[in-house]
Amino acid sequence: GVDFIVNISASPFHEGRREDRAEYIRHRVRETGIPFYYCNLVGAQDELIFDGNSLAVNAHGRFMGIGAGFQEDLLIIQPDNRAVDAIPELDRESQLIEALVLGTGDYFRKTGHREAVIGLSGGIDSSLVAAIAVEALGKDRVHGVSLPSLISSEHSRSDARALAENLGIDYREIPIADAVQSYGDLLQSSFEGTEPGVAEENIQARIRGNLLMALANKYGWLVLTTGNKTELALGYCTLYGDMSGGLAVISDLSKSDVYALSRTINKRVGKTIIPESCITKPPSAELSPGQVDPFDYAIVSPLVDAIVEDHKSVSALIRSGFKPDLVRDVYRRIRLNEYKRRQAAPGLRVSPKAFGVGRRIPIINHFDGEYHET
Repeated sequence: GVDFIVNISASPFHEGRREDRAEYIRHRVRETGIPFYYCNLVGAQDELIFDGNSLAVNAHGRFMGIGAGFQEDLLIIQPDNRAVDAIPELDRESQLIEALVLGTGDYFRKTGHREAVIGLSGGIDSSLVAAIAVEALGKDRVHGVSLPSLISSEHSRSDARALAENLGIDYREIPIADAVQSYGDLLQSSFEGTEPGVAEENIQARIRGNLLMALANKYGWLVLTTGNKTELALGYCTLYGDMSGGLAVISDLSKSDVYALSRTINKRVGKTIIPESCITKPPSAELSPGQVDPFDYAIVSPLVDAIVEDHKSVSALIRSGFKPDLVRDVYRRIRLNEYKRRQAAPGLRVSPKAFGVGRRIPIINHFDGEYHET
């Protein structure tokens, strides 16, 4: 005796979720022959983003109404609504951008923050975060800070400046060479007899983190961190340095997706927002002379996703064509760097499995799931 089903839902977004929901609803309609009205929440709550995309399906499994994504919408459904057999395909990268814009904006609104500050390195990650922040908050509420050291290249400084000009945001430059030298002087006797290495490199990142936090404390801004999922997985980030902040906007995007979304942003607006040189130059932390990131992201990013999101085993990944030494090294890095991720800022989830509350791995009991076949 049921005339129709209304499902008031809070189903969080991740890539492909819209299509999964549509197929699940149609499956239920085929089982029951009862129209199904699916009304989904819009907004964000901490790490979760709720995308709307509500659906109305008639008794024949055809779509009578399709709600907007990532914004509130009103659908008026009549029995004679013209129905369609499929929901329209949407651009993947555009959906991810809209999700991150909604997640960022809602995080600020619901925590009472108004303005963001971002360390602009001239690289692709900070450029993408700045572009998303401007779309979410408005250009007058985003502050970009370049923090060059003696090692920083001129193109990094010019790219950061060009990005800020393209976005129309407040931009300032705070050189850190003197601070780095002061730290070196303070530690000289303690470091005596050792070779310069990671400890000295990370001092630069931590000075930058301290300065960004000082600005945030002074003006009530929120620091946005700029690390991506591939870097967080491998531990290629500095605790109390570039990991310092209140929200990790792109922490669930692989490095490959960072490039894809950056190109999409430029394409969507029909002009260069993120400078082309930010997209094409070799990625580098610029913490030592001539440094470039030690990974081939075209290979490593899909491998990280296969491990974290798809739970693939070492043997399965080797059979699929990845080099055995690389697979074992990436597995080891992901396991060893759990302690860093425990101290990271909350991140916005856009994949089926994000780091954070949805993925907790023990740190000190030597948990090792790499050989479990899946």
